[in-house]
Amino acid sequence: MIVLPSIAFGGFSGSAKGVTARQVGGRSILSLKCYPSGMATNAQVARRTSLSKISKTWAKLTDEQRKDWDGLAEHSSGTCVLGQKAEISGLNLFVRLNANRTMAGETIMTNAPSVNVAVPNVSYTQVVITPELVIFGGIKHESSPYKLVVKMSGSQSAGISSGWSKTVIISSDTKDDWGEADLTKLYLKTIGVEPVPGEKVFIETYWLDTSTGFTGLVFKDSAVVTGESSYVSRMRITEDNLDKTAEQHVSSIDVDFSTDSPVLYVDALCLGHSNVASSYAYLDAPLPADLIGQSFVLARGAGEDGSLHPQSYQIQTINRSGKSQITFAHRGGKYIKPSEVFGTGVFY
Repeated sequence: MIVLPSIAFGGFSGSAKGVTARQVGGRSILSLKCYPSGMATNAQVARRTSLSKISKTWAKLTDEQRKDWDGLAEHSSGTCVLGQKAEISGLNLFVRLNANRTMAGETIMTNAPSVNVAVPNVSYTQVVITPELVIFGGIKHESSPYKLVVKMSGSQSAGISSGWSKTVIISSDTKDDWGEADLTKLYLKTIGVEPVPGEKVFIETYWLDTSTGFTGLVFKDSAVVTGESSYVSRMRITEDNLDKTAEQHVSSIDVDFSTDSPVLYVDALCLGHSNVASSYAYLDAPLPADLIGQSFVLARGAGEDGSLHPQSYQIQTINRSGKSQITFAHRGGKYIKPSEVFGTGVFY
């Protein structure tokens, strides 16, 4: 039997088999050594590689750069230990902030940020989780340089009240689309299995300031997986929705219908059709009845001399023979092919 060193031994430090003792803030802290429990995932390998690269970069900094990092660390703190904020060194702060940045696809930052600006808190109205859908709704958007980091767990027993230790990063750059973020594919790719109805998924979210590497407060949440949901995602039409068997008169298309107001957003490149001043996009499925209507948006075309000519277009949707058709009809300005049709319009 291993006799654990008593916490009463002031100044004790070192390791005894699976136990490590260290001094933190004048206190002796005992902890168990952690050993790998299985094969490292690709994400874990990439994370460890980035940490090694960040540490090596520290060795290449100038004395002035290290001094700035030490100065910033004096105004920062590490994880609280026994109710006290732990001090953090310039090296540890350099690694922590750059680990956050590289996780979000940013480069290593060698100069210390001039200030630690408060990062906003995460706010959303609902989380819907079914075996086929993982979606956040009503996200309060924050523009660049902020990126939303989402951590989620696999399905846990509904009786578990605290399972946030089981969360893993689903996305370090979650993009909200008009306040809605669909994480279904990212969740399935990361967790590997569908959520189980009746069980619980634990969630952690926070904003990351990519310009500094600092993060906001972690918002902890949980949601019970349902078999199905009445949540209706906003309709969006892209090239993936086009009928592959039909002749298309657009080379790119993105039509976004708002669910909260009669508004649509269009970004399409119309190629024209014979001698008719219009273009057609044929979809592989019919649109819902409430999305059959019309709107007017702006457009532009480039002349032979490179000049831009403003235009206006009428956008009309119809259902026909079990499929849908979107008509882009030229209505004003000099008609030039191809035409960039873009902007927001009232849909009625």
